[in-house]
Amino acid sequence: MTTSTKMLNMLEAAILAVFMSMAAAVTAGVPADGKIKGKAVDAQTGEALPGVNVLIEGTTLGAATDIDGLYTINAVPPGTHTVVASMIGYARLRVTNVTVSDNGVAALDFSLKSEVLQQDEVVVEAQALKNTEASLLKNRQKSAAVSDAISAEAISRSGSGSAADAMEQVTGASIVDGKYVYVRGLGDRYLNTQLNGVTLPSANPDRNTVSLDLFPSKLLDNIVTVKTFTPDKPGSFTGGTVDIATRSYPESFSLTVSTSTSFNTQTSLKDNFLTYAGGNKDWLGYDDGARDLPALLADPNAVIPSVGTAFNNAQQAYALDRASRAFSSQLAPTMKSAPIDQSYSFSVGDQVTLFNRPLGFLGSLSYSRALSSYRDGTTAQYQLSGKVAEVNELNNLYLLSDDRSADEVLWGGLLSLSYKLSTHHELSSNFMYNRSGESVARYQMGPMPRDLAAGTFYETRVLQYTERKLGSAQLSGSHFLPNLAGMRVEWTSSLTNTAQDEPDLRFFSNDFTPIERNGAAQTFYSISPSNYSRPVHYYRNLDEEQWESKLTATLPFKQWRGLQANFKFGGLHSTKDRLFRERRFEFHQSSSARYNGDPFGFFSTSMVGIVDSTGGRYRFGNYIVDGSQLANNYDGDQTITAFFGMLDLPLLNKLRFIGGVRFETTDMNVASQDPQKPRGGLETEDFLPSINFVYELQSNMNVRAAYGKTLARPTFRELAPFASFDFVGDFIFVGNPNLKRTLVDNYDVRWEWFARPGEIYAVSGFYKRFENPIERAIVSNNNQGQFQNVAEAVVFGAEFEVRQRLDRVAPALRNFQIGGNLTLVHSQVDIPAKELATLRELDPQASGTRELQGQSPYLLNVDLSYDNITSGTTAGLYYNIFGERLSEVSLGGTPNIYEQPRGTLDLTASQRVWSGLTIKASGKNLLDTSIRKVHHFKEVDYVSREHKLGRTYSLGLTYNIE
Repeated sequence: MTTSTKMLNMLEAAILAVFMSMAAAVTAGVPADGKIKGKAVDAQTGEALPGVNVLIEGTTLGAATDIDGLYTINAVPPGTHTVVASMIGYARLRVTNVTVSDNGVAALDFSLKSEVLQQDEVVVEAQALKNTEASLLKNRQKSAAVSDAISAEAISRSGSGSAADAMEQVTGASIVDGKYVYVRGLGDRYLNTQLNGVTLPSANPDRNTVSLDLFPSKLLDNIVTVKTFTPDKPGSFTGGTVDIATRSYPESFSLTVSTSTSFNTQTSLKDNFLTYAGGNKDWLGYDDGARDLPALLADPNAVIPSVGTAFNNAQQAYALDRASRAFSSQLAPTMKSAPIDQSYSFSVGDQVTLFNRPLGFLGSLSYSRALSSYRDGTTAQYQLSGKVAEVNELNNLYLLSDDRSADEVLWGGLLSLSYKLSTHHELSSNFMYNRSGESVARYQMGPMPRDLAAGTFYETRVLQYTERKLGSAQLSGSHFLPNLAGMRVEWTSSLTNTAQDEPDLRFFSNDFTPIERNGAAQTFYSISPSNYSRPVHYYRNLDEEQWESKLTATLPFKQWRGLQANFKFGGLHSTKDRLFRERRFEFHQSSSARYNGDPFGFFSTSMVGIVDSTGGRYRFGNYIVDGSQLANNYDGDQTITAFFGMLDLPLLNKLRFIGGVRFETTDMNVASQDPQKPRGGLETEDFLPSINFVYELQSNMNVRAAYGKTLARPTFRELAPFASFDFVGDFIFVGNPNLKRTLVDNYDVRWEWFARPGEIYAVSGFYKRFENPIERAIVSNNNQGQFQNVAEAVVFGAEFEVRQRLDRVAPALRNFQIGGNLTLVHSQVDIPAKELATLRELDPQASGTRELQGQSPYLLNVDLSYDNITSGTTAGLYYNIFGERLSEVSLGGTPNIYEQPRGTLDLTASQRVWSGLTIKASGKNLLDTSIRKVHHFKEVDYVSREHKLGRTYSLGLTYNIE
């Protein structure tokens, strides 16, 4: 175990323990004095303004904004006040009708304009309400780049349980396999995922992407998707950067407790839920050791005697016997009644005084357990056997009924601290730990014409437990230096650890033939290793840790016309280390171990290990063989160093230029645990320019145009110059040390109109050209896969977004809001040369290009919401659908597999029962749509996979003290 892993394990325990002390520390009541709090920002750039003087007119009460542009005026008497904000170089802003209630806190933000743009004092009337969604839209309006965002408010209203669920509502985003996000048709290596501005490593051995279902929604403040590159962002951008922001401390005491339960129509309380014996801590997302690799085989150098050497050698025989009996005897699922889903969350936060300076804190915990299942699903494989012009149908290789059940626990903890050393200096820390444990049991059965005779059926079982965790510790500082021309310096140092552990993944397959003998029905069972794998226990673990430090400095200055401008510069250093290990053990059978159809009896004590030792000759039933391959285990490291400089410069009163260049160096290395295998690596130096223009058509309307060059790197495993067998995927993977990184030219335009607070109309267009894109190719006839560079790829499309309150239609509809977004995408990537040659042998008319995997030609989200603040009633109706998308690339000339469009309809509602207590209800997937993947061939759809999801109904309570 690495030092950082130990630290994060300690963090996991510490987050749980800290809530005990928090609960005792926050029993004090709400402060007695009334307050006015808020933030001052530059109206043109949206950046925080330190040093703004905020005064209550006619009194001596006031405050100056700190490094974050924040201020607090204490001891404000109840009533209506006029507040004035002023700062040298900016027009004074006077706000009337600011109401402060007894013991209350009034929120008041200021947006100051440069004196060049606004000569006279501005007088406005304070708004009674502050809307979180509207605040995010305001940030989008002033941002340097094209971006989209979803707030905690919208996440809660939609009933999203995780970041993955929430991202489905974002313009241009789609979720694949319930956890992986694609933006504008791009995912994996073409997307950068961050946590509070820090890039996250991946814990998936097969994909270069972060699983967003690992982030509980209760811990999130917002998710911002940046779609155009600026030099202060990582170069591995392309599709965009998804930045997950965790909750920050509140301005005053806040405590929230919530609980909910859910019922799924095809899972909850059903007696046919597949399961198997696990550990006592499965409910915490942990395996307690019940699935651990047996201790006597934990040493990778441990040798298991062969059955041949053990035949007449007692020492070897008993060693093989012990090894064979050390594994779990359960290789088939049982059934139980499925409980209903449950979730809980708790958070507490406040601002207190430490050494006469404000200390803000927030602690939050969330826990959920969700079960899912389907019966009578379909899993099949088809093949094109012959030339397209000569055959009329695909040849079925197998067609299986599919039953699957999953029991997943997800919990997370968050601790945020922020301390203002002085008005101009602030330190913050953020600790997050998320853990998921999913237990899956599966049974499939049906004909397998590829390998088995007609009338013989194949059946297989899978028992799988996947344990995932993500721990992050971040320390950051923000410093305003008025003596250095008002420079602002920000830095962050972070340690992130992600891990995925699959202990004791079990497969057990056999075939059977129903026959009639002497007028009686009988069934003949067999295990055929020549047609499919033997019974297997498989162990796989990936651990990846990343240290990242970055520093940025922003220097404000006045351009030639006196308009406010900024020069931003900085650097980043990131190191990443990956460790991947796997072990594979097969159960072989001697002639004395005949399978009779009982999977539990077949691996019972009497059928495993030594079954006969007559005459000093040791005969075995089921015995274990180590099938591990040392070459499959590898270590990798990556170092990225970057420097950047960028200008945020108003060229005219309404025309803003944001541009610069980023320089990145990359050093990647990967080495197999087999010393006979060569090492792989990648060394590059890249200059990545960026140009953005923002033209303000009017105060709430922008036109944007942008260009940026970005890159995409291969993964460790793709670079490794050796071949290994992927047991789970059932293919041989050949690394490619000659892979180049991909360079991408990105072009964007957007028109956006922020008609009123909380409203937006936007139209966007984008075009991306890829040089040396990385695509998976089939490199031999025995299913060997390898990632290769192809010549080029292009992606282009358009996005449309609208969000509008319906009081424009009729005043009576003032509490209603309608929203929607539509994305149209087209992608085209060259097919690798060898694969294309194989395709055209079977189909001379085959295209030389295909779409990118996971890219939908269209994405549509529509929602109608109701929010009555007076009665505390909210409701929302949400519809989402994606277009047909490439799911898997098939071998040879067999048509590729496409996931079919799936429309989902969700309904949510909440009602404030009394002060602080809210009841929530929701219905998910009300249309009960299915997941369906097919091959298209000569106007016939051949189903590769299909199953229903069921409808889910939820009911919950939330209690909040503020």
